[in-house]
This record gives sequence, structure tokens and C-alpha cells, in this order.
Amino acid sequence: MEFQNHILEETGVVIEAKELSIWTPEEKPWWRRKPTKPKTLILNNVTGHMKTGEFVAVIGPSGSGKTTFLVALAGRSTLPSKGSVTLNGTNVKELQRGVVEIVPQFDMFMENLTVMEHLVFMTEMQLGSVKKPANSTKLNALVTELKLKMHVDTRIQSLSGGERRLLSLTSSLLSSPQVLICDEPTTGLDSYNAALVVGVLKKLSLSGTIVICSVHQPSSDLFKEFNTITLMSEGKIVFYGSQDDCKELFESINLHCPKNYNPAEFYIRAVSDGTRGGNYIERIMENNLNRSYEANYTPIMPQCQRNWCKQVQLLLWRCSLSFKRSLKNCLIQLIFCTLISSLIMGTCYIGITGTTQRGVQDLRGFLWLVCSEVSFSLSYNALFTFEAEIGLFKREVGVYRTSAYYVSVFFSIIPRCIVWPVTYVIIVTLAVHLPNHLMTALDFVVILIAVAIASTAYGLGMAALFTSTRLMADVLPCADLPLFLMSGAFLRISSLPSWLYPVKYFSHFYYGMDAMSNIYWRQIDYIDCPSNSTSICYKDGASVLIETGYSTDFVFQDSLGLLFVTIVWSILGYLGLKREERKGYTY
Repeated sequence: MEFQNHILEETGVVIEAKELSIWTPEEKPWWRRKPTKPKTLILNNVTGHMKTGEFVAVIGPSGSGKTTFLVALAGRSTLPSKGSVTLNGTNVKELQRGVVEIVPQFDMFMENLTVMEHLVFMTEMQLGSVKKPANSTKLNALVTELKLKMHVDTRIQSLSGGERRLLSLTSSLLSSPQVLICDEPTTGLDSYNAALVVGVLKKLSLSGTIVICSVHQPSSDLFKEFNTITLMSEGKIVFYGSQDDCKELFESINLHCPKNYNPAEFYIRAVSDGTRGGNYIERIMENNLNRSYEANYTPIMPQCQRNWCKQVQLLLWRCSLSFKRSLKNCLIQLIFCTLISSLIMGTCYIGITGTTQRGVQDLRGFLWLVCSEVSFSLSYNALFTFEAEIGLFKREVGVYRTSAYYVSVFFSIIPRCIVWPVTYVIIVTLAVHLPNHLMTALDFVVILIAVAIASTAYGLGMAALFTSTRLMADVLPCADLPLFLMSGAFLRISSLPSWLYPVKYFSHFYYGMDAMSNIYWRQIDYIDCPSNSTSICYKDGASVLIETGYSTDFVFQDSLGLLFVTIVWSILGYLGLKREERKGYTY
């Protein structure tokens, strides 16, 4: 777009797009020559700027590129592009989170938190300690101004659509952004809440913040509150300027808005009316004078960035609040998944002992079921952790580090990794004969806690790599099969072919079974062998271990092995989350 130069001398903040084009990439499977989805141009060589004090309404017909334009201004677009978006000469993608904030059309929160708990978390992350007078004063002022005072103790899941929008806006204003971008902030709100939101945004623009809003069919009363209009169509900025300038320009090409007719709707219809709309677009763009500027930029204030340990602490605090609210569901899950299954297992294996030939097979099955129940329960429980939170995580990118988020999620599951093994062992070991019962049961608990932690890492790793439930359902059985075959419960480990042997070092089932088997069978000095037996007799526990192919130095090997498995799957889980982070902002 070519514009005549009209120099303005301004001070403050200027956000500027220069020759910005954005498109969706061509989708082409490797086995096909022709693409299944062609490249689609969304923004077409957009150039323009917005400055301090402007309250901008971005309007245009559906598909004109409004949302993509706003996301690009916020530096959150991950689509292929050329051109640039800068804030006071600095690329917006290089700015810290909080300098440019975007309030998306659809809100995402951790639903179990109360309004104040969510705002305290965001304040702690973005400003610093909420105990500091300046931070608490700012938080309370925003809560009062946006009419959330009466809802501070209300859970977010109980808020109305308008109240959720106000909460989202409050969260974005905590960091005192220099540019605030709102994608259809009044959609779904009643007239009172819509007027309240627009009033707050206008007041914010008067205080010096650039406020940019896309609005879909705003009422005449709301539309007149904006002092600047950006009219978009077909991925281009057709007009940028004041309301009066827009009216004069349209009238100059014989487009008169009827009396008592909504000006916003009139402008949108004018540029989307088929062939005539295309002609009007060209004429409006030819007559539109975009203003260049010479600006004395004010410095961009650095935002607070909490250290990594503090981020983990705050994320754990938020997880703990959510956990307390869902404690009833966790207890029900514990009863059905742990207590009942352990009671069934104990009933089936009641009275068994490994001191008879018949009991050898029974004990093998018993140890495998205990180990596998803990492993599968914890890994499958962790599988759906990120599916529910991945949208929120991508929305909060930049508030905290990905590694801090992963570690906090992992640590929040550790209590489960302790409670479940303890419950299993207490119940099932009551039914069987264990040598040195109490110490053996305690050893089982320690090993199963380590197995549970490794299983959790495995579940979180798979959950981060494959965030889709459908994809996980396809991939997980293929991953589980070779891992639990390495346990030694179904085949002799020493008989594995050499090329398959290394797989056991990645199997938490193997390390768990190896450790539990060693703990039990090393205490069995004698196994009864009937004189009339026609099958091979095991003379003692050591012969059972040798026949199965388990290790001799099990304490060191299995401890390091479970640690190795935990670290490997944690790294894969972290990388999976980083991939999701790179996919871009969820809006």
C-alpha cells in the first residue's frame, strides 16, 4: 500500500507493521505430488502504525484477517510471514511477556481456582510478591474497577461469560502493558458488561496505553467510543484514521451512511458487497492518507521475571489448590482403582508361598501383577494431564518457563506415587506369606514408589509427545508391549536375541520386577522338591532368579535404571512441551 506522507511529531509508544504478509503453508504429504491444501494468503502487504493514546477499532467482514493481524501485532503468530512488526523500533517477538498483551476472544483458566487465587498467581508471576504494597494496591484497584470485588471468592467455573471476560482483562492489565490487544472483547456480553469493558479500555487508552480491539458488529453507542478506525478487507488495511476522517472519505466517493444507521455496519458492508465492494476498496485506498511520523520513543519498561525456583513454587501452589478442590474425585479413584483391585488380587493369591514348586509360579504372577498394577495405574493416570491443560499452557507461554511447568506437574503427581504403592502393598501382602514380612513389605514399598515415579515420567512423556487422545490410543499399546515383555514375567530375559536385549534398559517393568524378585527370592533358601516330580525343580530362590535371567547386583543396577528411565522420559516430555510451545499461541 502506498501512502502520502504527512509528518507527525509524537512522543510515547508506536507499534508499526511494515509490509506484513502472512499466509498458511501449503500442505503436501510426502507420498503425493499435488498439495492437499494450497497456500492461502491471509494478510497482504499490510503497512501502518498506531500510537500512544489511540483507542482503535479493527473492523471488517469475516475472513478479512482481523484476528491474524492482532495476533501478529502481539508477536504471537507462528504462520509463515514476511515483513515486520515493531514496538518503538524493537521487534515485538523479542519483547518480554507483558509489554504487549492480548486478550483473546475465548477465555481459558484453571477452572477450580477462585477469582482471587488466579489473580494472585498472575500477580506473583508478572509483578512479584503480592505482599508488596504497590502490587497489592494495583491488584485491588483492578478488581474494584472491573467490578470483580463481589466475585473474589467465587470459583472461575461458576462465573458468567461476562465475568470471565472481565477476569481475563484484569489478568492482562496486571503487567501494565504498553499495548493492549483485545480480540472481540464484547462478544457474548450483555449491554451493561459490554459498556463496562469498553469504558475500562477507553480509560486505559486515555492514560497512554495503545488499545486495539477487533469488534464484530458493535452497536452505534459502543462504536463511537473508539477514536480511531482500522477497516480491513481481503487481508488489507483499507482505511486507517479517525471516525471523522472515515466519514469524510466515504462521503467523498459518494458513500453516505443513512441517518440512524450503524456506521460500523455501513463501512463493513461497503467493502464486502461483491464486485462493487472491490471497487470501493480500491477507491478508498487511493484516497486514504496514512500518516507517517517522527517519534521520540519512550523507553520500554522491563517486566518482572521470577526466577525458576519461584516459578516452580507458584505453579505447585496453583496445582495444589486445584487438587484440593478435586480431592473427592481422587479418593473415589483411589478406592476403585487401588483398593478394589488390591482386594481382588489378595483374594486370588491368598495363602501362597514360594517355598513349594507350585508356589514358584504363583509368586511370579503375584509379583508381576503388583508391579504392573502400580506401573499401569500411574502411567495411564498421567497420560491425560497435558491434554486438559495444553491450551492453558500455550496461552500462558512467557509467563513461566516450560521446564518449570513440566517439573511442577511432575512434582504434583509425586504424592500419588507414594499413596498408591503403599496402599497396594499393605493390602495384598496381608494375603501371602513373606519371609521377614514387615521388612520385605517395606522394601516392596520403596521399589514400587521408584517404579511409580518412573511410570509417571513415562506417562507424562507420552502425554507431551502425543497430546491427542486418539493418537495416544494408537501409539501407547505399541510402546507398552515391548516394555512389559522385558519384565521377565512372560519370557526368559537371558534368552532374548542380542539386538533386542538393549530394550530392557528402557523398561521400568524390568527394573521393578528385577528388584522385587531379588528382594523376595534371595530370602528363600530352600524350595521343596517332591521325589516323584517329572519337571525341573527349583532348589532355592537363587535358582529361580537364574532361570528367569534377573541380575545379581540388583540394588545398584535397578536404582540407576529407574533413575535413567525417569530422566529419559522427562527429557522427552519437556521436548514435547517445547514443540507445543513453538506451535504458537492458542487463541
